[in-house]
Amino acid sequence: MVNKKSLHIESSGQLCIYCGACVGICPLNCIYLDETRITFDERVCTRCEICVKACPVGAIEIG
Repeated sequence: MVNKKSLHIESSGQLCIYCGACVGICPLNCIYLDETRITFDERVCTRCEICVKACPVGAIEIG
């Protein structure tokens, strides 16, 4: 079993500005945005970190 990196999204509004940059760039379409939060489908996400690089405010952390 492959151990995936942990995924953390700071979407309390302190960092995340709900711009949707991560949603539009995800090659697996596993990021979802609504008015109050961003969620990831943990089963689909491969932790490629494309969303991390696309986020203009550094709200996504993969460790």
